[in-house]
Amino acid sequence: MRGHQPDNSQPAPNGPAHTRGLSRRTFITLAAGAAAAAVFLPGTTSRGLTSGGLRIVATTGILADLTRNVVGPDVHVSALVPEGADPHSFEPTPRAMRDIALADLAFSNYLMLEEQSIIRAIDANIGADATHIALAEEASGYGAEIIPLVESRSLDAVWLGLRVATANGAGTRRGDATRLGLVSAEGPGTVFAFVTGTFGRPEKVFDSSLPDNARENITNLPPGAHTHMSWAFTEPGIYTLSFRATPATSGALGNKPSGTLGNNSGGTLGGEARGAGADTASPDAADASGAVVSTLRIAVGVSPEDAIADMPAGVAGAGPRIVGKGHADITVDTAKRRLVLRVDEPQPEDIPLENTVIHVPPKALQPIPADPAFRFIGRPGTDVYQLPQAVLGKHVHGEIDPHLWHDVSNAQAYVEVIRDQVIKKDPRNASRYRGNASAYIARLDEVDDYVARSIASIPERNRNLVTTHEAYGYLANRYGLDVAGSVSPSPGQEPSLAERRRLAATLRDLNVPAVFIEQTAGGTAQSLRDAAQLAGVGVAPIWGDAFTPGVNTYELLMRANADSLARSLGGKPLGEHDAPGR
Repeated sequence: MRGHQPDNSQPAPNGPAHTRGLSRRTFITLAAGAAAAAVFLPGTTSRGLTSGGLRIVATTGILADLTRNVVGPDVHVSALVPEGADPHSFEPTPRAMRDIALADLAFSNYLMLEEQSIIRAIDANIGADATHIALAEEASGYGAEIIPLVESRSLDAVWLGLRVATANGAGTRRGDATRLGLVSAEGPGTVFAFVTGTFGRPEKVFDSSLPDNARENITNLPPGAHTHMSWAFTEPGIYTLSFRATPATSGALGNKPSGTLGNNSGGTLGGEARGAGADTASPDAADASGAVVSTLRIAVGVSPEDAIADMPAGVAGAGPRIVGKGHADITVDTAKRRLVLRVDEPQPEDIPLENTVIHVPPKALQPIPADPAFRFIGRPGTDVYQLPQAVLGKHVHGEIDPHLWHDVSNAQAYVEVIRDQVIKKDPRNASRYRGNASAYIARLDEVDDYVARSIASIPERNRNLVTTHEAYGYLANRYGLDVAGSVSPSPGQEPSLAERRRLAATLRDLNVPAVFIEQTAGGTAQSLRDAAQLAGVGVAPIWGDAFTPGVNTYELLMRANADSLARSLGGKPLGEHDAPGR
């Protein structure tokens, strides 16, 4: 059960000044008739309020429904965006302008969800004593989890680098180096690993097209090295990479060799280590040279479960781990003389390399840059699967993903914000509002459990979500789905040729049972239907930003999505809220 009080120590994300007090009062006239209706409506006071008590406007039907469940039937609540309309593109009507002028309280989602003309209309026409609250921003102080929008879905993948872990520097000197080599590679295509320097020039580290044990596939890592890298895979499928690491013995290698990767990709790459013959054996070494060999499996554009199925029985039985996001490094643990994958999420830990499957999702499909420096990968413009170099940074837009309500716990935070803001306007009925909010939050606990159990029934390999636009990051994050692809970043944007290619690759490589189309998707829906038909994939409904006649409350929306996902992805739906004709 939720019961958060606002955390005033936690600042809200950057947002407009209108979230508290609305100091920005520039009046704009969208239509002469609308302005007249807003200012001179008969029966209003100088504040633009009727004598009928508290009046509230909310930008979307979802926010209006949350509000009605807090205030009850005695308070007038209206939605500015009508049922079935898209808040990303809806323009305010004269009736909406009138409702704004009459309101004591206005709730928007903001964070770039609504069309900006709606936000401007609220700012310009709301009464002087009224308040406009951006719920997505305020909810962060009530425990809501917010997710940044990623500029490119291809960057929303694991960042795979190299590392040398030493025991507090014991037994090593600055001139020591550990040799790490790509011994062999099996897979449907070629694997390249490279670093991108300060001026964007790539320097190749590993190239699987070279013969096994090639000198060019050996690099040297100084003690404590941590190197960010990019990886490219020319074809989808399962790759098996074998690495050989020879930890240095103090003083064995002398000065730092020229073929060394330093911290964050400094130095020259490739080539055999200088003084390699001076390697000495250790009682714990795997062979006479002190080298250790281990294998890493990488599932590129396909389900990582396929890689687990290919593992030897002894390895698979040890509990294989799938790593598909966050920061991870192929790590030479010099103290224990082993190769591990060191991960940062969900908590820092070392996973034996042979027990690990790296997942490169279909959304990582990107064209090779036109720069001739990248010709070693292939012809410019050719699509390859790419893991980004973490040191370049995760390119994030300046706003937060605004679709917070697809995580039920975030909707509960919205309810708490609404409760407290309504009480400020009408403290005489505070106990009623608190009681309504408490009862509604308890019902939302049941909805949260319903969604979680529904999605948990879906086989793990089928938990890939392909939709018309990027609105379901919170649903995926909360309930264990993977946003595998979308037609375009926003509902009003036609997909580019590259986006269509990535979509086709996603449907082909992941063997998804179904794709999901919003009822208000518009032109982008046809692109997804066409791709699904070509791939022989089913089409199912999903509800995002707006209600439809059969799904017209937030509780119904979340249950309908849960039923549709479970039914279409091979799970066990708990109801029929997604049934046509509701």
